[in-house]
Parts: sequence; structure tokens; C-alpha cells
Amino acid sequence: MLIALDINQANALVQNFNWHSPSWDLFIFLFWAVASIFYAFSAGRGRIISLLMSLYIAKLLVLQAPWLASAIHQQLPGALSSLQQLVSFLIIFIILFVLLSRYAFRTSADGRHFGSIIFTLIFAVLQIGLLINTILSYISPAPGAFSPLVSLIFISATANFIWLILPLLYLIILGRSIADPTEV
Repeated sequence: MLIALDINQANALVQNFNWHSPSWDLFIFLFWAVASIFYAFSAGRGRIISLLMSLYIAKLLVLQAPWLASAIHQQLPGALSSLQQLVSFLIIFIILFVLLSRYAFRTSADGRHFGSIIFTLIFAVLQIGLLINTILSYISPAPGAFSPLVSLIFISATANFIWLILPLLYLIILGRSIADPTEV
């Protein structure tokens, strides 16, 4: 019943979305589409896992490192706390991505089917969606700043949970489907 209500609500939001008037909402959806396609065709196989791990680790470090927040709070006024978290996240994310893709996960995704276009495109959509969700959660816009559709897909508490889980579930399901039975 709840799922049917959410699907009906999502359909109504899509139908009421103003696609003709440029806004931040339209920019977010266009960025999601373009960045996903660009990432799917330009990312190397070894970078797929390192990007996902960098996202999760950076998000966790920003949320759980109080010394980081206090150090940045000394440099910037308190009113910019969401900007502090966003800047911290981006810096940690970039550093981790460079380090993990260069050293830790260099060949971890060089498997049998990880190079397929379908896998890469779906995974890119999930990863860029997680990145957009993370950035929008740090910006913490005022209520009504984005359309209800963007709020439902990227900003709501349910969306935060779904975007955290979807890429991992996709990897687990895909890993089970392509695993070599002799390795298990």
C-alpha cells in the first residue's frame, strides 16, 4: 500500500514538474544524466569501486569527525556550517579517490563482466545519484527551495537511505550473478 502511494505520488510529481522553465531542479536532473553517461564511458574499470568507497568513507568521516568540524568552524563563521561540511566532504572525497584509485583498488574491479556498458551505465547512474544526494544533504536547502520531485528523489530521509543502499545492493546482486562457483 505504501509503495503504491509513493508510485502514485511520484507520477503526479513528474507530471507537474515544469520542464520548460530553467531552474535548479532541471539543472540537477540534467547534471545527473550527463554526468552518469560521461562517467560510464570515461571511467576505468578499477575506478568504479574506488569512487564508491571514496564517497562512503568521505561521507562517514565528515559526519563522525568532530575535530574536523571544529577546525573548519574556527576558520569560517558558524552560519556557514553546511558549507563547511560540503567543503570538507569534497576535499576528503577527492583525496581518497586519488589515493584509492591509484593504490588500493587499482585492479579490484577488473573482473569478467565489469566492463560491460550496461553494468557501467547503471552503476554510474547510482553513483552520481549518491553524489548528488550527498551534496544536496550538505547544502541543506530551505524547505521549498527545490521542487517536490527533487526533494522526493534526492533530499528526503527515505532518499538518503535509498541512495546509500542502492549502489551496494547493485554490487552484491551483480557479484552473485557473475561469481565463479569454484570461488565460493
